[in-house]
Amino acid sequence: MLLADLSRALRDHGTAGLHQRIEGRSLTRGAMDETIRKQIEANEIGAISLDTQAFDAKQLALETGLLRRVAQFGDSDVTVLLPDVIAAEVEAHLRQAATEAQGKLKRAMRLMEHAQLLTMVDDATPATKLLEQVAEPAAATEVAARRLAGWIERTGAVVLHAGEHVTLDEVMRRYFDATPPFAASGPKKHEFPDAVALLTLERWAEKQQRKVLVVSNDPDWVRYCATSPGLVVVRELADALGAFQGETARYACRWVCESLALGGPTHVRDPLRLEAALLDALRMYSERIEFEIEADSQFYFQEDTVEPDFEDVELPDPEEAEELFEAVDYGQGYVVIQVEGKARASVASYFKFQRYDPTDGDYMPMGHGSVVTDERIWFRALVTLTGDIPARMAIGDVEILPAGHRMELGTIEPDWLSDPDNFDAGDPA
Repeated sequence: MLLADLSRALRDHGTAGLHQRIEGRSLTRGAMDETIRKQIEANEIGAISLDTQAFDAKQLALETGLLRRVAQFGDSDVTVLLPDVIAAEVEAHLRQAATEAQGKLKRAMRLMEHAQLLTMVDDATPATKLLEQVAEPAAATEVAARRLAGWIERTGAVVLHAGEHVTLDEVMRRYFDATPPFAASGPKKHEFPDAVALLTLERWAEKQQRKVLVVSNDPDWVRYCATSPGLVVVRELADALGAFQGETARYACRWVCESLALGGPTHVRDPLRLEAALLDALRMYSERIEFEIEADSQFYFQEDTVEPDFEDVELPDPEEAEELFEAVDYGQGYVVIQVEGKARASVASYFKFQRYDPTDGDYMPMGHGSVVTDERIWFRALVTLTGDIPARMAIGDVEILPAGHRMELGTIEPDWLSDPDNFDAGDPA
């Protein structure tokens, strides 16, 4: 039995859910960054690999954001490695995301049919057939495979087949000895894909006599890499990409950080007008921020829409910016920097309310309601600087990265409950 068959069977028992929120970043990474850079410059690190968690943390956005920037290694001496176990897990997560989107599409189609919206079109048959085709289960499988194949092609990733690098005996020995990535207790079967992937990368590093920079925030992966002679772990993809950038890109990033101070390198704060560019991008791509609402009500309620009105952007001071900002890509006439900040926004949340009627076992509509709150929203963005790098730079593009924001609204109710005109004032005294 091939080891790949074992790992596939174990994986099919269940995969981790998609990570919906982007996690914060440590401010104590400077020493590690410098150590990794020295190993890259000495040609000790010659490859990079991402675990499934790293893909999920970026919401499987293979065509945008930081996952897109991995393509910079396609024509370089750095090899992108993708163990077949990770490839299968990522494809399964892509398929799951597509299937969930199809479920929402089918519900929307039923609502459109019930509301007779398609009667507004002279011939709705082509549109209906197109929607039905997109909602077919086979479409989710096809698009997942195509997206992953496209990412592999763009990055030049080498798919490592576990059966060519690892033996089943080695995996089982680690399993029974509870050596990393296996633990002495807990659901060990879920760690089999991790063990297969990590041992595959380890054997590749041994054969090539080059270390692999592994991107993972998974505790089991971090624990394994801590004792591995061939695997070096970094928790954030931005940090991993930044470690491969040259001095010109890093200098450009430092210049941007210093420019956020009064009396900076140009004696004018924010000469690139970075805050204004970020505010414009947030307003244009507000859907990139996913809002999670916590609220209580005497009624059953459903979130209708959330509409943020971004008013201002606050960037960190230069010292903190140097810890948070990272050059992640560099080429002829451009450098890409990941930046972080907070945006001030007035957020309007709209709800629909219902109450259960036990007499007929149905829900009665109880009206609509809205709540407006002032929020400070953390965000990340990729800023592309163009021109003569780093002597004369201008902002060429701003890409807001997907992020989540949680709002606690307390008790909410339909608007009519707050309108005194809806209630009898009583008889005069």
